Amino acid sequence: MKSRLLQVLASAAAIATGPAAAATSSDPYAAPVSLPIGAASAPHSAKDYGALAGLPDWSGIWVLDFGPASPPPGLTPAYAAKVEATLKAQARGQDSARPSNCLPPGMPQIMGQPYNVEFLFTPGRVTLIQEAYMQVRRIFTDGRRHPGDLEASFNGHSIGHWQDGALVVDSTGFKPVTMLDQTTPHSDKLHIVERIHLTGPDTLADEMTIDDADALARPWAVTFTYTRHREWDQIEFICEENNRNPVDETGKTHFILRDNPNAQ
Repeated sequence: MKSRLLQVLASAAAIATGPAAAATSSDPYAAPVSLPIGAASAPHSAKDYGALAGLPDWSGIWVLDFGPASPPPGLTPAYAAKVEATLKAQARGQDSARPSNCLPPGMPQIMGQPYNVEFLFTPGRVTLIQEAYMQVRRIFTDGRRHPGDLEASFNGHSIGHWQDGALVVDSTGFKPVTMLDQTTPHSDKLHIVERIHLTGPDTLADEMTIDDADALARPWAVTFTYTRHREWDQIEFICEENNRNPVDETGKTHFILRDNPNAQ
């Protein structure tokens, strides 16, 4: 709440004093200029929209490829112990870190969901819509920096720039309640850099480098690949609709499987 109020005040101050002077580039692949946090931007012109035609064609719906899994992350001793404790809890049927309570997985797992993603290009922003959980990622390409007083979120705060046809994204500010994978937690120091680019006419890769000084012994490389379906469209995903998974008195969510109604 505090960071939201500061953003509003900073934006109001920027509007009152006028936009900060900054160099602009007609090259849509150029790295962003460094605008002050909260600086007001001028209204987008027809030229700004026209520049989008110079960006790669990512139209259509992109469906995750189920290829070989990435190697597991190398963990610090403290976080290796956390994973071991989680695995033991799962073996006892005491694990409550499951998606059936309709909380979204957050980054980086949201990019590896067995659904699809769509990219929308507008001046100064790439918007990524994930069909799973109806999640939206906003990747700002207008030159802004990460806010100094960043409010943590499931997908973090993302800034990016175009480089040789690839969208390079820097994300930080993640809620520690999300997981790196099904069993691996992270700290509030999680930082993700992505390089999203076409690998063929209808194939795309999201190459991630994930670092976390508390959780990871070394940076973890993860790649998700996707195949395009130009004729598809996304459909509505409402997790709570017809959600019959029960929640017990401790708040733990259980699964009900069709073949075994008593399965946990």
